[in-house]
Amino acid sequence: MVKIFLTLLLFASVPSVFPSEPGGTADSFEAGLTAYAEGDYEAARRAYQQLVNEGSLDPAVFLNLGHADYRAGRVVPAAINYRRALALDPSNTAARSSLEHVLGELGVPAPGLGFAEIIGRYIPFDLLVLIGSLFFWAGLLLVVFALFSAVRRRGLAFLGVLLALLGATAVAVSWAGDSRIALARTAMVIDTTEALSAPSANSQKLADLAKTQVVRIIASRDDWSLVRLPVGVDGWVKSDKLEPVFPGALAEAP
Repeated sequence: MVKIFLTLLLFASVPSVFPSEPGGTADSFEAGLTAYAEGDYEAARRAYQQLVNEGSLDPAVFLNLGHADYRAGRVVPAAINYRRALALDPSNTAARSSLEHVLGELGVPAPGLGFAEIIGRYIPFDLLVLIGSLFFWAGLLLVVFALFSAVRRRGLAFLGVLLALLGATAVAVSWAGDSRIALARTAMVIDTTEALSAPSANSQKLADLAKTQVVRIIASRDDWSLVRLPVGVDGWVKSDKLEPVFPGALAEAP
């Protein structure tokens, strides 16, 4: 009962998150907030979509675009935008609960987070890069000091190597977890479709793909995309049946 109440409260309230980007972006975001508060969800959706078209990667923009999509009856686009918000900010509980609610309506289980994204729920990726870089360079300085000091200090050199390795690991995890890298070529299925053995409507069917199923884009040819299926094989899907988790993924696929 409490979960249902919180879900209703989430979709009934006006989004209260604000973008971190300055200038005209804030004005457009305010326009979206105003339209949403007035019940003009299409106008709100257009305002947020304009920010996306301008290259915004602010999770608040995608979260509120998802809210506007949901209110406008666009359930699948709402799920995609909630997934985008969650990918950009794994600690965003509003994005996760909204995504779970929408996918529940569609009868689809919520996607799990990868190892790096789980870490991102507790430590922002930018902070992890900073900490990792500091550890790495501090470790290198300790190693150099230990090697070139008058008295060789093996313990200090070992500590330096350990710090450098920890720092490099932290940076690697942050890069692997960065959604702009980890999810750059993933897409959601926006309408029930089939994966085929070749980029032709007459080719053999390999699998059925349900709405909001996540696939990885391998390549593209004309109006077809080659995707990696959950069963471990590759199949061809019409590109207009896919929506990249981040805009531009289909165009950038090799």
